[in-house]
Order: sequence, then structure tokens, then C-alpha cells
Amino acid sequence: MQDDSVAFFQLVAAISADFAMCAASEVDAVINDALARIGTFYCSDRSYIFLFSPDLATASNTHEWCAAGVPPQQANLQNLSSAELGHWFATWQVGNSTVITDVAALNHASHEYQLLASQGIKSLLMIPLRSNSRLIGMFGIDMVSKIQQWPDAEIAGLTLIAGNICGALLRKQAEVKAESLAFYDPVTGLANRHLMLDRIQQAQLQSNRNQFYVALLFIDVDDFKTLNDSLGFSKGDEVLKLIGQALQSVLPQGDTIGRFSADEFLVLSEMFTSERCKAVQAVTDIAARFQHAILDCPNLTAIRAKNTISIGCTLFIGGQQDTNALITQADLAMYQVKQAGGDALSFFDMELQHQADRRLILAHELRRALNENQFELFYQPQLVHPGLVLGAEVLLRWRHPEHGLLGPDAFIKFAEETGLIVEIGEYVLLHACKQLAIWQHSPGAARLELSVNISAKQLKQRNFSERVLDILQQTNIDPSVLKLELTESMLVEDFDNVVTIMQVLQAKGIRFALDDFGTGYSSLVYLKRLPLYQLKVDRSFVADLLTDENDQAIARMIILLGQTLGLEVMAEGVESVEQLKTLLHMGCYHYQGYYFSKPLPLNEFEAYVAKVSGAFLAP
Repeated sequence: MQDDSVAFFQLVAAISADFAMCAASEVDAVINDALARIGTFYCSDRSYIFLFSPDLATASNTHEWCAAGVPPQQANLQNLSSAELGHWFATWQVGNSTVITDVAALNHASHEYQLLASQGIKSLLMIPLRSNSRLIGMFGIDMVSKIQQWPDAEIAGLTLIAGNICGALLRKQAEVKAESLAFYDPVTGLANRHLMLDRIQQAQLQSNRNQFYVALLFIDVDDFKTLNDSLGFSKGDEVLKLIGQALQSVLPQGDTIGRFSADEFLVLSEMFTSERCKAVQAVTDIAARFQHAILDCPNLTAIRAKNTISIGCTLFIGGQQDTNALITQADLAMYQVKQAGGDALSFFDMELQHQADRRLILAHELRRALNENQFELFYQPQLVHPGLVLGAEVLLRWRHPEHGLLGPDAFIKFAEETGLIVEIGEYVLLHACKQLAIWQHSPGAARLELSVNISAKQLKQRNFSERVLDILQQTNIDPSVLKLELTESMLVEDFDNVVTIMQVLQAKGIRFALDDFGTGYSSLVYLKRLPLYQLKVDRSFVADLLTDENDQAIARMIILLGQTLGLEVMAEGVESVEQLKTLLHMGCYHYQGYYFSKPLPLNEFEAYVAKVSGAFLAP
């Protein structure tokens, strides 16, 4: 007996040492070896581990050793309800082991007896696996061939082994979780940016060796922002997960998919061909499978009726290019699809790269233009019948150090795309107010008004009204001589917020004009709620006023609408005396356009005011 005790504690020490030295990747093998050594020592029939689900609702047999001739039970013991474990489960939760020396001594009517006797078990020991008072599993030994006594010392030794098993499992779980966080996206479970960058580099090395094409696909979910805004971020995450699963379900074997950022995915596919035309066809086929998989996913259509993706692809051989450059190329190709309406595939070409380079240079030059005051305000006169100059619309020009004077067509659209329009718009507003402050001290110009165009991105800034009011305070101007021009399209996305901003600024004396009226989405309900001062008839209706009955009818309707609502109406783009006569006849008495003056630099505008102010324009 003494020899048995010594052998047992030597076994416990050896197993404990194995657990102490094993790496996380070796934990399962060390557990299986420990179960085999313990089972052999006791001449038992089975030794095993059960692990509970995080909510303790179910338990599954995860590790098992069986003696020769004993059929394994592991496959049959998965996702068992904890309720089936009866009072044993409650015993383990408080840290106590279950020791049954003789199953025959149990109440034969009990659930426990019937469960154990049906398997022919005569004795068993079950020790809870616990961490910080939290039950995570159970370590057990079954005896079928004999009744086993379980001395306290041996139970203590086996409890020590159970602790080693528990610690090893937790260490493995921690390392798996750390690896998952390091290399996998928590929302979709796909490879993350870090892992995708590594896989692209590996693909470049492989492509160097075999000289086969590799395709990198950049995938963006169409109109995802609208879904997020309307259904919420949790539903958005669910959609991303479903899209990832749909893409993965048709992904060619050996290819890699990952979530790059937000609603963007990367797919890396080895083409196994050195012929570009075949690689292009293979990518086209893959893209079609991706698109169909998403369109045909019932779980996605249950959330949103139509789900589409935009796909950009770059093909490369070898590792001559920087990894980030390859991603940028695929992104540029995807952006081409977006600009064309989405739901398609586009391949990168060098012209796209040239465009990207030009955009990078333009962004740098625009920032320098802001820092070095290269922008210049021009002023297009605004008049009221019979020819009095009320003020001007402020228009921006860029005095480029190399290319000379540039109009807004050369940079405004790009500034809007990149968000630079916010800084540029604030620059214009500040300098317009500074000019108004100068005029306030000049008797002949004190009541000149300036209209400043506000971009949609400016208006969406949380502190927009505060910034405007700061500029008013800084320049100390009379707010009534400042007019902010908005376009109809700016009202669509966040109408209530726009109204609030306008009301705050109107209360300080600032007036508002609705620009390009008649070309957008305004309704009478919008007009009724907006604190407007002026409607501007779009130049497209004025241009064909004399020849197109429809444009004439629209212009007349806008003028009548303005009169009905008590709004001032101004016509843009007046280029002839005939257009002016027609507008006056319709009841429009405010106007601007090339018939009177093109946009002028400051000194020429002031000279124009001095010359024209007070003159009578006889139509």
C-alpha cells in the first residue's frame, strides 16, 4: 500500500511538471496523456474532461481516455443540459467533488443510479474544474470492472491535477483569445487588417517563385451608411457578419478573405496562371459569385431588400510593389465602381494611379493655399430694380503660384470629396466678414450685403453655428448684412437639424437664401418651416427663359411662390436685357448675372459700386 501511495504521488508530481512546462499549443496533448496515465494507474475504464458553456447551461465531453475494449462515449456526450447532471452540478458549483464508491448503494429509483447503472459503472470520482470561484468544467474517472475506494489523500492529489488541467485550459483559452484579437476581426471572425497584410506579403513571395498572377480584391458594401443610420450599429454589425459569411461561402479554396475596415473587405486570390487575360476572367467569375451570394442570402434580404457590393481589383506578379500600394490600387478601382453607381467590378490601371497621384498633389497644394492665403474672394454684384447695387455674392478663386488664377471648377469638387471644403468654407466666411467690417466704416459702402455659399459638409459640423457666431463676434459686423446661401439638396438628409441651425443664426440677425431653387427636392412643407429670407431662381431656368415655355412657367411659379410666402426672389444668370425685361414683367426685381457684371476682384467691385450705384437701368 505504501508503494502504491508513493507511486501515486510520483505520478501526480510528474503530471504537474508536464503541465507546468507545456506550451499552449501542447495543452490538449498533455491533458490526453494525463488522462491515460491516471486511467492506467487506477485500472479504470474511462477518464475524461467535461467543459461547460460560458453560461453554464450545457456541458460537453472535450477529452477522453478509454481502456482497451471500452467503447468511447465522447461523441454522445455533447451539449448536455446542466439540468441532466442533477445535484452533482450544484455540488461542483460550490467546489465539492462527487465521490461514489459503490453505485449499487445509491437509491435505485434515483436519476443518478439509473444513469450510472445503465452504463455499468460501479464507482466514479468527479472533481470540479474551477477558476476564481467560477465553474468551468469537470474531471472524472469511471470504474466498470471493480469498486474503487478513493482515499482523501488521493482525492487531494487528483484535485491538484484538476487544478493543473484547469490552469492549462485557461492559459490556452487566453492565448487563443489573444491570437484572435491580434489576427481576426471581432465582428465578422474574418482575418483582420494585420493578418491580411501578412498574407499579401506571403502571396507576393509565392508569386515571385511561381510567376503566377495574384488578385487583390477590395470590396465595399453599397449604401452601408444609410443602413447604419436607419437601423443602428448593432444591425449594421449583423449585416457585416452575414456578408462576410456569404463571401466566405463561395471563396475559392486556399484564398483568404478579411475585413479591412468599416464596411470594407479584402480578398486575396492566387490565379495559378501567368496569363493576364485568364486571370481577369477568373476574377470576373469570382466577383460574380460574390455578388450572387449576397443577393441570394435570405438573412440579408430579411434586413434589407437589396444588398450589393462594389469590387475593385488589382492583379500583380511578385513582390515588386509595396503592400499598401497594392491595397490603394484595389481601393482606387473600387472607387471607380462607386462613382458609376456601385454593384460592379473594376480593374486597376495606371491611369487610376496617375489620378491618385494628382489628387495627392492637389490635396497638398490646397492645404498650402490655405496656409499661404492663395485664395482670393471675388464679388459678383447683386442688384435691385431700378439698378441699385445691394451687395454681392462671394465667389472663390485660387491664385495658384504656377497655374495662375483658377476658378472653382478646378478644386471645389475635390475639396468637397476630401473634406477640405470645411476649412475652405470657413476661410471664405471669415474673409467675407472681415470685408464687411471694413465697409461698415465707409459711408458709401456701410450697407453693402454679402452672400456666402455654405457647403453641406460645413453645415454638418457639430459646431457650425458656434463657429459662425465666433466669426461675427471676432469681426464685430452687423449680422443683417450677412446672407448665407444653402442649396436644396442640403435639406434632404437632416432637415430638422438644418432648421435648428438656421433658427439659431437667424435669431442673431443672419439671413438665409435658398440657392438653385427648383432643381432639387424642396417641398412646400420645407419652405414653410425654413426661416428663409430669399429664393434664388436657378440660372438654368433663366438661360432659356425666352425660348422654353416650361422654364418660363417654372420661373413664374417660383416668383409667385416667393411672393406668397413673403420671400425676396432673386434671379441668377441674367445675361441679356430681354431676360431682365421678362423677369421684371413676372415680378422679379432682384438679379445678378453677366449682363450686369462678371465676378470681380475687390478693387474692381468697389469701383463698379461707385460707378453704378444710383443709376437707373431702363429696360
